[in-house]
Amino acid sequence: MGKPRKTHRQPRFQYDRNRSKEWKNSKKLPAIECKQIKKAWIANKSVEQNMRLMGLSSDPNITLKVPSTKELLNNENKKTQKKEKKIKQTTVIKELEEEASIPPAKTLQLSEPLVRYCVCMLETYGEDYKAMAKDRKNYYQDTPKQIKRKISSFKNTPGQYAAYLKLKSENKLAELLI
Repeated sequence: MGKPRKTHRQPRFQYDRNRSKEWKNSKKLPAIECKQIKKAWIANKSVEQNMRLMGLSSDPNITLKVPSTKELLNNENKKTQKKEKKIKQTTVIKELEEEASIPPAKTLQLSEPLVRYCVCMLETYGEDYKAMAKDRKNYYQDTPKQIKRKISSFKNTPGQYAAYLKLKSENKLAELLI
């Protein structure tokens, strides 16, 4: 029996692509989105020179080189210690570190059906999770612990829980439960 032969298709020319325009666009530098780097960037210098002036690394594989096993064994035999290069703390690095130290805002949002479920259960049963587990609206047959977890996540979403408390104080919960 013979082997099945692979047939290669002839590559087709794509008339709808402008190759010279694509080549020019590929040579353009991308837009810098980081404010600190954009402010310190010098247009007539290369990428490596700009990064070096800012105290940043243009190639982390060179800066933080992972030594091979052979290099580790040679270094242990020689017992030589390399002096670590001190990086100048430029203003760019300080600004980047300050921006990175700011914790991101929580943007957790629960789905509308889950919010309605939690509100309905809280209004009907209060904090009685065992009774909530036996309710007819418990479609997913959640256990008391699962319901408690859902309600605690609802309470930890500041925007939605605050809206619930506001409507509760104004006695307008009927709008939310419909």
